[in-house]
Amino acid sequence: MIGVSNVSAAQLALLCERAAHRPMIVQNRCYAAFGWDRAVRELCRTHGIVYQGFSLLTANREVFLDPTIRAMAETYNTGVAQVIFRFAMQIGMVPLTGTSNSRHMVEDLQVDRFTLTPVEVEHIETIGV
Repeated sequence: MIGVSNVSAAQLALLCERAAHRPMIVQNRCYAAFGWDRAVRELCRTHGIVYQGFSLLTANREVFLDPTIRAMAETYNTGVAQVIFRFAMQIGMVPLTGTSNSRHMVEDLQVDRFTLTPVEVEHIETIGV
């Protein structure tokens, strides 16, 4: 099993074109301001590669201030972090979380108890671009 990290869409396309063995997973730092790495995610989907996003929270602190996302968190009786993790899962991303706070761990594991609407997903998908 081969995985790569922090690759651009051009690098991944070249790797998929030329490598004898494609990676099974791509793990990238994921920024809202860059469209949540959409081009890389689309290449992953095309080639059957798992996309894992990391730093979804720490790289996107401005997202926590967005009133629409805050309203989503209130609607679903959850936190903004969980809205972002749920969004990631709904667009086919495996969110990489990291916390030593047991309450956050429990909250993060409960993101499957709600589903964002297509309009909400689109809002988050385009928030930083």
